[in-house]
Amino acid sequence: MSVSTVQVTISNAGRWAVEADDGREPVTYPSRAAAVAAGVHLAVAEDAVLMIHGVSEEPSAIDFSCDAKLVD
Repeated sequence: MSVSTVQVTISNAGRWAVEADDGREPVTYPSRAAAVAAGVHLAVAEDAVLMIHGVSEEPSAIDFSCDAKLVD
């Protein structure tokens, strides 16, 4: 089964985990940064969507707007 979604979540034990939707066991990491790096690697390798969850955050839309000004 191929992977279509990879998720970085926090486990009930308080450790960050990378979960794939192909049935494999989640892998835990000591920090969010390490889990995000592993999640990015897996998502790129599997051509999958990466979802990164926060601690106690409500889901929200991704905002790609930018207020930066161009400098001549």
